[in-house]
This record gives sequence, C-alpha cells and structure tokens, in this order.
Amino acid sequence: MEKIVLGLFLIINIAFADNQTADLTPILVDEPLPFDISIELAGFTLPQGIQSAAAAQHKGKYLFIAGRINGLHGFDPGDNNFPPDEQNTTVFVIDPYAQTVATRSLYDPSSGLTQAQIDSLSVTACQFYQKGNTLYITGGYGVDTATGNFSTKDILSAINVSGLMHWATHPECACTASEYIRQISNPVFQVTGGHMSQFGKNPTLLMFGQNFDGFYTPSSTGDYTYQVRRFYILDNGTSLGVEVLNPAEADSSYRRRDLNVAPIVKIKNKEKLAAFVALSGVFTPSNGVWTVPVDIAANGYTHIADPSLATTFKQGMNNYICPHVELLSKSGNNYIILFGGITYEFFQNGEFLSDPELPFTNQVTIVKRNKRGAFTQYLSPNQYPIIASTGSNPGNTLLFGASGQFMPVPGVPTYTNGVINLAQIACPTIIGYIIGGIQSTLPNTFSPSDSAASPYVFKVILTPRRT
Repeated sequence: MEKIVLGLFLIINIAFADNQTADLTPILVDEPLPFDISIELAGFTLPQGIQSAAAAQHKGKYLFIAGRINGLHGFDPGDNNFPPDEQNTTVFVIDPYAQTVATRSLYDPSSGLTQAQIDSLSVTACQFYQKGNTLYITGGYGVDTATGNFSTKDILSAINVSGLMHWATHPECACTASEYIRQISNPVFQVTGGHMSQFGKNPTLLMFGQNFDGFYTPSSTGDYTYQVRRFYILDNGTSLGVEVLNPAEADSSYRRRDLNVAPIVKIKNKEKLAAFVALSGVFTPSNGVWTVPVDIAANGYTHIADPSLATTFKQGMNNYICPHVELLSKSGNNYIILFGGITYEFFQNGEFLSDPELPFTNQVTIVKRNKRGAFTQYLSPNQYPIIASTGSNPGNTLLFGASGQFMPVPGVPTYTNGVINLAQIACPTIIGYIIGGIQSTLPNTFSPSDSAASPYVFKVILTPRRT
C-alpha cells in the first residue's frame, strides 16, 4: 500500500518506511514560551485555490505566480497524474488590507509570453526568493506543452515585482507581462522541491531538492542533489547571468526535498550572524522522513549533528513543507513556528501518536534553537480554525498548511534576514498571512477528490508574554 500526496510528491511504502532515526525527541506540551500564536480567518478568500506557488510582496501587497490549482495529484499508472490544465497560469495580486484579489492570466493576449515561458512560469515546487523588487525563481516541475512531456526546468526567472503587479491590476495598460520577466537557463537551476535564498554578499544558495524527469508514476523518484548548490546571480537590471561556484560538500543525509528551511540569527561574540536551518523533509532511501536538522551557513556550508547520539534533536512533527515564520528573542533564542501541513507524529487524546502514512494536520509546533545550538520542539495550544468541508466528505474539518505560504506584513520589526525581533513587539500584532496550500478533508487519503487547493486566507497574530 502506498500513499501519495502533492507538494511535489509524497510517497510512503508503509511496509518499508524507516525514518532517519528510530527514536524522536519528545515534544513538549504546556511549556511556557515568550509568546502566543493564533490563527484567524481573514475577511476574504482567493477566487480559486493555489498551492506550491512562488510569492513576493510590494507595498503591502502580495504577488503569487506558478504552483497548482488542485490538491492531491493522481497516482495511476498512466501519464496524467499532474494534469497540465491544473498548473497555475494566473498571476494573483493580493491586498490583505483592502481584502481584494486581482488576477490576470498568463495567456492574456497582452502578456507577450511564449508558450515555453508560460510553461516555465506555471511549474510546481519551484525555488524562489525576493531581493529588493526582484523575485528570482528557479526550476520546478511541469509540462513542456510542445512535446507533452514533463520535466524539471533549468530556468532562472527574474521578475520585476511591482511591474508584473501593475500589468496584472491594470488591464488597460499598454504594457506586457514579458517586459517584466527575464530568463536564462543553466543545469545548476534544474531542481524542484528544494529551497533558495541569499543573504548579504554571499552567493545564492539552492538547498537540497531533486531533478525529476518524465511523467510521475507511483514509486518513481528523481535524482536528488544531496547538496547545497552555490552561485552568484549576475543582474544589472537589464542583463541576467550566473557565476556557478563549487557546491558545498554533499552528504547522504541531504537526500531531502519538500522541507522547511528557516532563516535564523546566530549570536557569536555578541555579533549577530545570518544563517539557515533545514528542518526534516522527505525521503530517506527507505521512504521515511528525515529527523535531524541541518545547519547551513550564509555561504552555504553545512553541519549536521550525529544522528546516533542521544543528545541530538530528532524532529517528530510538521515534517513537510508548510507555512513558517521565525522569531529571535532578547535572550538569543530562535523560534521557528510551523503551521500544520503533513506530519509523522500528532497529538490526540492527551498523547502523541505516530503514523508512517504521514497524515495532514492542523496542529502547530514551535522549534526552538537556543543560543548554544540546542533544539526543542513545542506543541502550540492553538491551531488552524475549524472549517467544515462543504465539498467532498461534507462536514469534515479541513486540514491546512501543506505547501502553503506565510507572507509577512510590512512594519513588523525584523532583522535584515527577515527574522522577527520579538523584543520589539509589545502587544498583540498581526505579523502576516497564510495563503494557499492544500486543504484536505481527511488526515489520510488516496483519492485526489478528497482534497483541493485552498482559497482561504488566514491572519497570524503574535502576542508577547512573560514566561
């Protein structure tokens, strides 16, 4: 028996699913933290759901592009498990303050885009980050309309965020979408299900992921990178290029994709240093989840603790890519909040249970990394609000988070890498919105009809408190 869930692909062979470690670090319940977190429905929804998209922001508005508009993919023997007509070919401009959503199709006659460009801009599970007014997107998995085949793209797209927003919201304008999009190709970009980011003068990091070629069928897998790829994007605003560097050293435990990679702030000799932590992800060679985090420096070099040591942290919950946000406390502790998604462990009737099928969950956990580098995971008393399904399995509680996106609001105090400065928040504050992702009507399902792409928008409220 297998379970397959979209994020890119989630495949579990129950008989042989072995996690990276047989044991997991206990998750703490009812432990004091220096804040509370809550999730509430916003006063509006998207005109259609979207998941696994790329996103950016400009002047308090959010740009969403690429991804998919369905939930679970199929898992038949044929060639239609990722239907091309369910790739997202719409540009979304979301204004959470006005509670409006403007959309425009990439197929609009004024887009000026070729079919190959549209294919590259409607992939699922691409990597992306924003630098100033530019959204950089690499890779992703999708169709080549000219041939009907599927592949991981080797494209880097540089999108002028404010320009594409203007095109999407002003159909009367004589501009085209293509004038705000520049692209180049290189094998270094051919990754899906990884994470991409860049800080300061350091190179762009393309962390983990895989190259999946051809139609997806059950039990198929891609070519994992096992590494952090490093390169400089050469961009003067007109021409676009890349300088490829040697990757960081590969490691067999970096066979990961569809994971949460979080920015953190390390404190060394009173100096604050930007870095990253890669949490969990899938899949081990025996189709389990990875449990030991990977520390990634801003220059791309990595460190992982010895999984065999009893003192090493092993993550049990929220193992799959989901909305997340990061905080730094005055005492130097980093907190990574993980909102729902797909999980190995879950809390039910006062105890933690595990499920190798990796069920969907509305539960929220917080991973703490103290200033000495030690990790702890906490269960939040709050989770997504209860919303009953009105479609398949009517009345069932919808389960959110998988392949969704947290979007911060402007004005919240942050460090230069986006980590929120908790010490500067004195009262309950909306810190951002959760947009899109998969909504499932069942924790475990084999049917694509049991899920959909979520049209819901949630606001996230942070309340500081003394501990």
